[in-house]
Amino acid sequence: MDVLDVESAEQATQPGGGRARHRRPRARRRLLHIGVATLVVVLLVFWYALSREHTPHDPRAYPGSQSQDLPGTLHRYHLGLPDCAARGVRYHRYAEWEADSFYLHFTGDRHCMNQFLALNGMFLTGKRTESVGLPFDAKTTAGFGWPQDPERRYRSLRHRPPSGEVLVEVAVALYESGDAAEVYLHAGIV
Repeated sequence: MDVLDVESAEQATQPGGGRARHRRPRARRRLLHIGVATLVVVLLVFWYALSREHTPHDPRAYPGSQSQDLPGTLHRYHLGLPDCAARGVRYHRYAEWEADSFYLHFTGDRHCMNQFLALNGMFLTGKRTESVGLPFDAKTTAGFGWPQDPERRYRSLRHRPPSGEVLVEVAVALYESGDAAEVYLHAGIV
């Protein structure tokens, strides 16, 4: 007959022959791993929900434009857009640190162009010049598909809309062909 010591005797009397003691640490480790994995998944879902863009992208925005919608962007730059221009308008907004700029283009008739100028206080004010080619950075505007023809002539004007806290500088280039007109705008917060 084998002689058992006290520890072996206690293990022999436990159900499963002493294996219960080894199962508990494994079960605890397994629960701990499941808990950590669940916590990581919950944190990833939370991060994804917060970092996702909540406002849908405006189809009138050029690729790469920041997500602010057109009405919000126009408000930020103290500008308005007449109803006649709303259908064919395209825009681009870029804001990072101190660089804050806005590009806008629409086509319409001369009446619509004049409405836009009057709505924004530019009809009778602002320094008007004539330029050959668009008076904006060609590298930027080429990405929007704006014409790069150096022979095309534009009436240009610069304007600073009256504003409270934010100082906005606006440059507009107007191209007229018969009764049709195109408006190109670059605005920046100074």
